[in-house]
Amino acid sequence: MQKAHGVKIAVEIFDLKCKQLSKTRFPNIFVKNQKELFSDWFEDGIPYPITHLGANDHPDTIIQNVGFELKSLKTNGQIQFNSTIPTGRFHHRSVDGECYYAIARYVEDRSFGQLHDFTICYGDFFNFDHEFAHAHMNSQEKNFGDYGDGVVRYRKMYSFPTPTKQVPGVSLILDTENAERFNPNLILDSYISRYEKDSRAERRFFIYRHKLVIS
Repeated sequence: MQKAHGVKIAVEIFDLKCKQLSKTRFPNIFVKNQKELFSDWFEDGIPYPITHLGANDHPDTIIQNVGFELKSLKTNGQIQFNSTIPTGRFHHRSVDGECYYAIARYVEDRSFGQLHDFTICYGDFFNFDHEFAHAHMNSQEKNFGDYGDGVVRYRKMYSFPTPTKQVPGVSLILDTENAERFNPNLILDSYISRYEKDSRAERRFFIYRHKLVIS
């Protein structure tokens, strides 16, 4: 039930964002004074209460018990994840649920950065082993320094390729087939096969487009 609910919310938000993009295809999401506008654009118009977690918590927001981590980048290179392994479920204290990643690639145009590529991607596209991801713990060294009152924190940084490199334009990436049943505006474009590194088992992720947006 949680999986279907997560897909439904992700599809609903994707539909909302695409309707906005059909009116303004290249909105400004980043300005050179380092003010980040992607989160404002993403949250605009969402008809549900939005829970914001702390600056260093994951995911950035929880909407209807579904997690959304927001990432924006200028290139189609790697996405940095600070101390968190990206995956398809989040666990934050006593709350857990499905986890999606809203990713924008912006292109600088004079003093603005315009959104060009945008995807909402199910977290299993990055990693499917939820238990392994949640078992990760940052460590710290106490009793540090000449007086023993210092603490050294060890925080790992994870880096994964952005899905927008493989799937340019505007897309919704799910491991769910027939997601059109949730919204008639979805169009199944194609799929990407990802192969587990040890068993070489295939995992398919389906790429959906929106009827109102030309990618």
